[in-house]
Amino acid sequence: MSVDMDRFGLSTRWTRRTLATLLLIALGSTACGPLVRPTGAPLRRVAAAPRFVDEGDRAPLLAAARESLRYYERLPPDRQVAFGPTTRTALEMRGALRDLIAFLATNPAPDVLTAEIGRRFEIYRAVPAKEVLFTGYYLPTLPARTTRDARFRFPIYSRPSDLVTAPLGDLGAPCACREQVVGRVVRGSLAPYFTRAEIDGGALGAPPVLAWVEDAVGLFFLQIQGSGVLTYPDGRSRTIGFAASNGQPYVSIGKLLVERGALSLDRASMGGIRDWIASHPEDGARLLQENPRYVFFRDLEGPPIGSLGVPVTAGRTIATDPAVFPPGALAFVHVPALGPSAGLARFVFNQDAGAAIRGPGRVDVFFGAGEAAATTAGQLRSPGQLYFFVPRLSGVR
Repeated sequence: MSVDMDRFGLSTRWTRRTLATLLLIALGSTACGPLVRPTGAPLRRVAAAPRFVDEGDRAPLLAAARESLRYYERLPPDRQVAFGPTTRTALEMRGALRDLIAFLATNPAPDVLTAEIGRRFEIYRAVPAKEVLFTGYYLPTLPARTTRDARFRFPIYSRPSDLVTAPLGDLGAPCACREQVVGRVVRGSLAPYFTRAEIDGGALGAPPVLAWVEDAVGLFFLQIQGSGVLTYPDGRSRTIGFAASNGQPYVSIGKLLVERGALSLDRASMGGIRDWIASHPEDGARLLQENPRYVFFRDLEGPPIGSLGVPVTAGRTIATDPAVFPPGALAFVHVPALGPSAGLARFVFNQDAGAAIRGPGRVDVFFGAGEAAATTAGQLRSPGQLYFFVPRLSGVR
């Protein structure tokens, strides 16, 4: 994306790096994540390879591998991909994925797949200061209407015309993150965009509305998930996805409820939060506004798209912090069964990101659409192990 400097009231004598620095100062902590990669070594090479046993279907794994290949094919061949202290080029990643895709197409047995991946890749394990916490996300379904009525009175907004966004990397900013500068122009200066409370209070005026829903809490969780399906009385369905955010920081309302003693940690799931809000409607409405982040949507013609611009695959896509872990890379997740959470042991691809997924100790697993996916995603909150696979340089095409 190119940025028209005159739009910000700045002369073209300003350099792109100076503009980026000024924008960072203007928006403060809402503009960008860490300016440098986190300290320490979030990935460490494993000398003795664990026995990776994949318990998932092979077809979704193959589909996810093809989407990661599409992502790397769009990158410059010499683009560096960092696995902690080790790097590979996009060209090397392409070769490794093409070979892996051809092998997966033969539908190998689990033991054969494990052995072959060990032969083709070096293994690195995520080693954050604390444990790796796994949560889940899904594609929610909400009843909707094209016009507002007494029941369906909560709007799903598309991107407002006054919302300004610019990727800091395009501006030459000294930033390892993939966040954007987000704000609005006020009297020639860039200011933070409206918060959730301000938007709910009517600060947007009359922005374009995609649809109306009856469930304010469902809309809130739709914004957290980033995409969803709207259903209409005539049988039509409509898939919508992330268009932009207001750039405000994400605040976990579940964490707030736990800190205040309103919910125990094991009850701080989507279901537990819903139940608490239903029992405390006035306090619940205020609680939602304590998360200032707000998401705007757009229509999608196909499946939901992750942060890499490729479709996400149920059970095979994970979201991590792109400032820490390599985007598009092959990984393995192992989460022992704990409480209501089912265990996970499968190969996945790192194809998404999220405002709540920050640092080396957080992973979000995509479970797809439907009630089963919602239940599994809502229950998963367990520690586990995360591994990444670095292509061996021999045999790269």
